[in-house]
Amino acid sequence: MLLPPPASSEKRADKDTAVSAALKCAYQIMQQRIISQPKDMMGVLLFGTEKSKFRDDPTSRSGTGYPHCYLLTDLDVPAAEDVKRLKELVEEDTDDLDELLVPSTEPALMSNVLFCANQIFTTNAANFGSRRLFIITDNDSPHAGDKAAKSSAAVRAKDLYDLGVVIELFPISRGSKKFDVTKFYDVRPPLL
Repeated sequence: MLLPPPASSEKRADKDTAVSAALKCAYQIMQQRIISQPKDMMGVLLFGTEKSKFRDDPTSRSGTGYPHCYLLTDLDVPAAEDVKRLKELVEEDTDDLDELLVPSTEPALMSNVLFCANQIFTTNAANFGSRRLFIITDNDSPHAGDKAAKSSAAVRAKDLYDLGVVIELFPISRGSKKFDVTKFYDVRPPLL
């Protein structure tokens, strides 16, 4: 997600990395929701990062409980500071973004990502009727060859499903490599 797209002479060709495009999308949605649906809650959870962070509350589980997951913006009604921080991350070339987006040398376990999301939903939006988790990724096989990790992720996805959380996948394909949902995300019962 951090690699720039292949060079192209087309005017409408992608110029952003996949993660930059995803953060820009989150910023724009957050900005629009503040105006159109001011009571909607939003959050941004990055995964696959070297840094780990889960809330600042010292009584809560630390970021090390969810390795390679970074809670950029906790699930809440977006405040002006949240929108401003996302805007700075996507529009300015900051050291913060470069430091934050260092990819982990180990893969992020999807079971940890989904469990982290579960904790966020159950503590911040326990009584909401509509809850959605958007997963934006260019990795169509995060647990290639690891049946136990894949099974664990499926269990966590079912936990979210049982809570009424709809998981929506936004696969990113670039160039000739197409995203193959059958490798991981198309599991029965549905993972996503």
